Amino acid sequence: MLESHAGLPSFSEGLPRPNIAIDEVRRLAAELYGVCGEVRELGSQQDRNFLFTEPASPARPAGRQVLFKVSNRAVRRDEIEAQNEAMRRMHAAGHPSPAPVASLGGLDIETADVDGAPHSIRLLTFVDGTPLIDFEHFSAATIRAMGTLVGQVVQALDGFEHPGLERELQWDLRVGERLVDELIGHVTDPERQALVLAALEATAAALAPLKDELPLQAIHGDLTDDNLVATSGALGRPELSGIIDFGDVGTGWRVAELAVACTAVFHHDPARPLAVLPLIRAFDAVVPLTDAEIDALWPLIVLRGAALVVSGLQQVAIDDGNDYAEAALEREWTIFAVPAALDARVATAAIRRALGREAAAGPSSSAAGGATLLDPDLARRARVITLDHTSTALRDGSWLGEEGADAEAQLLLLAARSGGVAATRFGEARLTRSLGVSRDAPVNVATGVELYSASDLALTAPFGGLVSAAEGHVTISDGARTIVIAGARGLTEARALDGESAAAPTRVESGEPFAEIAGWAQVTLQAGEVSALDAAAAPLPRFVSGEEFPAWLAVLGDPSELIGLAPSSVGGAGADETLRARLDAYAPLQGHYYVHPPQIERGWREMLIDTEGRHYLDMVNNVTALGHGHPVLADTVAQQWRMLNTNSRFNYASVAEFSERLLETLPDSFDTVLLVNSGTEAVDLALRLTKAYTGRDDVACVEESYHGWSYASDAVSTSTSDNPLAAELRAPWVHAFDAPNAYRGTHRGADAGKRYAADAIAEIERLAAAGTPIGTFIAEPRNGNAGAIEVPAGYLAAVYDAVRAGGGAVIADEVQVGYGRQGDVFWGFEQHAGPGGDPIVPDVVTVAKAMGNGHPLGAVITRSEIAQALADQGTFFSSAGGSTLSAKLGVTVLDIMRDDRLQENAHEVGGYLREQLVALAERQPLIGALHGRGLYQGIELVRDRETLEPATSETQALCDRMLALGVIVQPTGDRGNVLKVKPPLCFTKESADRFVATLDEVLTRGL
Repeated sequence: MLESHAGLPSFSEGLPRPNIAIDEVRRLAAELYGVCGEVRELGSQQDRNFLFTEPASPARPAGRQVLFKVSNRAVRRDEIEAQNEAMRRMHAAGHPSPAPVASLGGLDIETADVDGAPHSIRLLTFVDGTPLIDFEHFSAATIRAMGTLVGQVVQALDGFEHPGLERELQWDLRVGERLVDELIGHVTDPERQALVLAALEATAAALAPLKDELPLQAIHGDLTDDNLVATSGALGRPELSGIIDFGDVGTGWRVAELAVACTAVFHHDPARPLAVLPLIRAFDAVVPLTDAEIDALWPLIVLRGAALVVSGLQQVAIDDGNDYAEAALEREWTIFAVPAALDARVATAAIRRALGREAAAGPSSSAAGGATLLDPDLARRARVITLDHTSTALRDGSWLGEEGADAEAQLLLLAARSGGVAATRFGEARLTRSLGVSRDAPVNVATGVELYSASDLALTAPFGGLVSAAEGHVTISDGARTIVIAGARGLTEARALDGESAAAPTRVESGEPFAEIAGWAQVTLQAGEVSALDAAAAPLPRFVSGEEFPAWLAVLGDPSELIGLAPSSVGGAGADETLRARLDAYAPLQGHYYVHPPQIERGWREMLIDTEGRHYLDMVNNVTALGHGHPVLADTVAQQWRMLNTNSRFNYASVAEFSERLLETLPDSFDTVLLVNSGTEAVDLALRLTKAYTGRDDVACVEESYHGWSYASDAVSTSTSDNPLAAELRAPWVHAFDAPNAYRGTHRGADAGKRYAADAIAEIERLAAAGTPIGTFIAEPRNGNAGAIEVPAGYLAAVYDAVRAGGGAVIADEVQVGYGRQGDVFWGFEQHAGPGGDPIVPDVVTVAKAMGNGHPLGAVITRSEIAQALADQGTFFSSAGGSTLSAKLGVTVLDIMRDDRLQENAHEVGGYLREQLVALAERQPLIGALHGRGLYQGIELVRDRETLEPATSETQALCDRMLALGVIVQPTGDRGNVLKVKPPLCFTKESADRFVATLDEVLTRGL
């Protein structure tokens, strides 16, 4: 408890709301203001608020809405007058707020008897909009807008003076410590009460030297998400449109206005306390914060949370039936618990960094005296084990799940046995402490160095200082810094420290033994002086998030040198710096996902892993069909590199075996394979083959398609998302048919395929009559680039027949959609049948992507007479196409697809995923259509299911939001409104559930 508050008013009695019945409200509203209509009560902590909707009239078709407010009888009249004046100031500053409506007697404030006592009554205009609290997700833009508005409110109230501003108000943070101290008995849960009391003690200590330096002025006092209203703007995101509830207006610390606003963010994103930083930056841009205000801000945020907790519990206790207060209790606990869990020194350092102000420097890690914790010979033999994304010791997903910590311990124990001692790295984002795919970023950055020893280890003092020991902790401090060793025993005068006992601190000199460890210890370097008792009672976290770690460097240092090891060299260039380097040297036209992309450096199965150890669900990698990091493939490639890698003109077995295996997957008419390095090369070569075979230049393709980047493959690529000038730059020998899209195209419905085919055949006949007959028709069996759009039944069969009847040849581009991805068929063309029911058969098939699992490998598969036509014109050779390595890798991919049943998995899991998406679409109107099959699907987002208006901006925003929640998905299609769903073929039902749940969350909570 805090010091006595004798002589000051007590908050313990509380302020029950006025006791007034709804019929009495109707009577008073009619008598005093002439107001009638529908009425419903709005929530309030200590007042009573009633919303009237008056009957519609020609002037007001929707009916006027006004707020009938009965103030708590404890509120003085001059306080209410000050509230009214504050509202007028907001209006003058351009911020919509309630305004007093004069009564029939011409008064802004009326007095009426309520439950036997006089109460002040007002009628206020109603500010239209939705309370910000009803928007579940706050984007960074919304949080910034809050900070700007709060700063503008502070500006508008600066200089406002009124007798009614001087109040004894429980929400005034100047009395917050006393309030919490008096009402702490309402927190009956012992653990929660202890947390509040500990926070109160820390807050009081932090604020004591700052209070006299904090500027005072009139403040609103309650600018939270309850009292900021918004309209739904672009992307459904809130746009702030007004300020309500001026009941807490009074004189207070200026920075308290900001602190109160910050607390509104925590319950929207409890895992990220530093999500408030954009709000603070925006406020500071309007009202620059003083150093004292910056230092006071986080303690005030915690104090506000504590005040909410105790006040809410008190209100529920004294005001039976106050559902508004009851419903807020757990939210208010979150508002307290989230910032209270973050060390205020760390939070303040983060704020200072965000504002560009100088932050506290962490403790010195120098071992200038030459002495170290470890014996120098032992330190030289020590094995430092890497556990982050670069670790080669962690393989094949061994770091995941509960087994991750075991794998970590096994590596370190094995290393300790070989070297005597093993150590981890400070500041390392450990894979072994990551969460796998999760909506929240992992808490996995090490705040210290762990030591594993094969036998007992004596530790020597790296500098002179005071040693203390208690409860398995030993500390040594020189006053400016402290080494804390968890898992150690003290020596010399501290020798008897075990159990609950503790001895007085003992002075040791540099180089003297002072502690020992047996098996394991964690060493942290902390700023200031820390006793062993304090370290044991309130240990710093062993791991923190990557977002918070830079701020922790105001409190922590790297103890490696003091241990006797080299400084930890972790982190390196951040994702933003890496992106800048990429853009400087790597042509920007080779685009990248996201404006601020994570730095992806590792993968496993259907997961991608960034440099902070965060795992993302990979929904876009149709290139890596087997999944990332497949051990069999990796071992095969490594072995082949050791044996031989050369070009295909040499005689070796793997190229023959691979070609035979490819032909086994196709109809018997295919007998020839040509190997290249990519899908682009495959399409380019296929076009050369058919031109040589038919002797014709003209090529037909379909709109909204992509086939590659070479001159020829780009010429037949019609997608405006890849080339906005595709139509303008189209070569005269290229003829684009209407995209056969039965969902939003020219023809729709069950017979769309026949009608699209009729249009295409008419164009084929017209071109032939004009002397430019089609020599080649190229199309995907499913329009992948457009979003896995189904090519309607009957279309390809009819067009194939028409092209061939005119002397042309047809190419099935299977680069994206083939190779088992669709589940029930290996090749996309197999799902299309001719009039007799037999599958259609193209003349040439192109394939790449999946066949190399990310290695540059492509193929053109055709008949020998077509290949011979090109051979008659000259030879074909690709230096790396069909190389020893590529061919061996290609065979291995086919083996793994067979052995791991990946095509079957695509069918089973793809079907399961579709079922979940169908159910999701029934409750999420933004989903207009579901395309595709197997593990090649598309989710088309529309603003209106009737007009099919593309939800282009929403789709991009959704992808950005999904990234923040651990899912990588991207838009595709010419309208940019289709989510491409093409994960690795090892995709599991559990991953499908996570994807659908995350998509549901984003569509429900907002973008």
